[in-house]
Amino acid sequence: MTRNAAPDYLTRIARVRYNPAERAFEAAVMLHDAGEVFTYPISLRAPLDMEYDAVTRALSELACRRHARGTETLRARREEAMLEHLPLRVQQATSALWERILGRAA
Repeated sequence: MTRNAAPDYLTRIARVRYNPAERAFEAAVMLHDAGEVFTYPISLRAPLDMEYDAVTRALSELACRRHARGTETLRARREEAMLEHLPLRVQQATSALWERILGRAA
């Protein structure tokens, strides 16, 4: 999970892959904004040996820029899953578990 400087959207990248034919990293970047989740297919032309942290940061920034432009093409949109019906301890444990899982995957 990544927090971006401008604007402050929470982003998640499930899996980053490298496309050698395009010489680009590719990923579906999920961006959380105002109770909705937007998913953007992002491609970053870069060398294969680019640092992983730099790749994920750049992919997140590209998704944030696309979102800020308000482009509705090539994006998925859904309401964020809310946990209000669950007790607070369960919500916190669930959120912490997802943070750990996604933190290790990204």
